[in-house]
Amino acid sequence: MKDQKIIWLLMSIFLIILMVTGCDINASESSNKSLTVFVAASLKDSMDTVVKQFEKLNPGVKIILNSAGSQTLRTQIEQGAYADIFISADERNMTPLYSEKLVEKPKTLLYNKLIVIAYKDSSINSFMDIKNSGVKLALADESVPAGKYALDMLSKIDADYKGFKETTLKNVVTKEVTVTDVAQKVAMGEADAGIVYITDSKPFSGKIKVINIPDKYNVIATYPAAIVKNTKYKTLSSKFLDFLLNGDGKKILKDYGFIMKE
Repeated sequence: MKDQKIIWLLMSIFLIILMVTGCDINASESSNKSLTVFVAASLKDSMDTVVKQFEKLNPGVKIILNSAGSQTLRTQIEQGAYADIFISADERNMTPLYSEKLVEKPKTLLYNKLIVIAYKDSSINSFMDIKNSGVKLALADESVPAGKYALDMLSKIDADYKGFKETTLKNVVTKEVTVTDVAQKVAMGEADAGIVYITDSKPFSGKIKVINIPDKYNVIATYPAAIVKNTKYKTLSSKFLDFLLNGDGKKILKDYGFIMKE
């Protein structure tokens, strides 16, 4: 009888320890932890605001952003750099990672559009003006999503206005590694005009002119997001992605001009 009491006592202690340990494991996913999020350069400003709100709602959680061109971030992940989440500005740099089983199945997070921006004192007032002689045009490099989208857009215009693409590309004076760099070049007057995402114009209000591109010629940029397979914090990563897709993060991104997935 005495032995049975001892056994029951030991089992009770074991169950208590197991329950406490389990609670600690779950808690460790949401407190005193850091998530490393790789984000396309065009998301940097908006994600800074998103991160502040998420950290405010989740005390003890720290979000570390690594912002660069999507192709650079993809290469870093392929070479073994640690990340919990990857958000790309195109599917071209996400799909290979999924094929290589480096990320979980991506989800479409949001969309973006292109615009032409012009230095505030320039004579450029129409998207067609970027082909004019003497115009100094800045583009993102074609290895960058924004650069590829810009070339696609020029091809669409060229279908209606033969020679437009070739003439316009002769005006290119710089190709930048991020679309943010393109916007900065124009804002500083180092280029007369540039092709960027609509969301890139906000930080340079007052320094640039924003020129819309007709929907007929515009290109919709798709931003997929995925949890990296080797994340240490899958539950917390899922929570952050849900915050972007359905929570306050979605509203913040929309306020920055992104087109949210409904």
